[in-house]
Amino acid sequence: MITKRTVCAAMMLAATFAFGAAHAQSTEIKFGIGMPEGDSPEYQALSRFKEYVEFKSNGEMTVRLFPGNQLGSEREMIEMVQQGSLEMTFPADGAMAGFYAPMQVWSIPYIFESAPIAWNVMQSDFAKRMKDDILATTGIRALAFSQNGFRSFTNNVRPLVTPQDMAGLKIRTMESPVYMTMVNALGATAVPIAGSEVVMALRQGVVDGQENPPAVVFNGGHGEVQEYFTLNEHTFGLHVIIANNDWFTSLSPSQQQIIKDGAEMMASTENLLKTEGDWKYSRRLVEEMGMTIHVSTPEEKAAFKEIAQPPVMAFIRESVGDQVVDDLIAAVDAAKADLYGN
Repeated sequence: MITKRTVCAAMMLAATFAFGAAHAQSTEIKFGIGMPEGDSPEYQALSRFKEYVEFKSNGEMTVRLFPGNQLGSEREMIEMVQQGSLEMTFPADGAMAGFYAPMQVWSIPYIFESAPIAWNVMQSDFAKRMKDDILATTGIRALAFSQNGFRSFTNNVRPLVTPQDMAGLKIRTMESPVYMTMVNALGATAVPIAGSEVVMALRQGVVDGQENPPAVVFNGGHGEVQEYFTLNEHTFGLHVIIANNDWFTSLSPSQQQIIKDGAEMMASTENLLKTEGDWKYSRRLVEEMGMTIHVSTPEEKAAFKEIAQPPVMAFIRESVGDQVVDDLIAAVDAAKADLYGN
């Protein structure tokens, strides 16, 4: 006799079988990032990408996460994406510039006066043209740009209220002509040191300070060996969500749309969390690590900009040409008009 319970059980078994079959035939997306698993904006954004893609695809696509440089450095993961052994990764602009030189344009000091201006530009025609050019130049598909954070100075000598306060300081930078030119122009001495060695260099006095967003200063342990943090937001850090193009174009149109939408959601998540982190982690740096924090005023930033921007902009113009620089400046002006009116 067929009972109601029997019918329900059969329906449940059929649903379970269908779910299992879908997963058996699912497309696995390997996604590597440098940040370790945890409460970082990067990992939270990546987790949302995973959840969105798996939910929207009904399990046809699964996302396998490889955090904490399990697959290698950012540069190595970009190479893996380019060659097709990794589907997706999430490099910073500095690493991406090694494959696509015009990426340096985002690092012009004080080009963005606020996060909303940067968000607007990341959605502009300028950004779309750059993503198209990345694909044409490198074969890598750039799906979205996101905010890696505004970089600011820490040091153990004094608060940095004016550019003159930088005089004589030894500041750790990435091994990048852009950052080194900026620091040297401000009267300090740029000392390129690998990221893994920064805390030890600060503790031993090899350098007086460094520059990073508040979340990195807190999570990286810099706040434990630094006294002063000046939120002058000199450089905007960019992340690029990239994919292997052959893999991406092999997907169905609906799957491609899900990946694109997931990348945009991932970017929006990081944008919000990175901006929120400016005050969230600054507060924790004061309360838990005893740092003294100074938030630069627009007038103070303008004084730094006047000195730091011209030599870096000249270097970037020489490196990548005038057009990309002029196009970014035009996109910033358009964003300001869009957000604040004429």
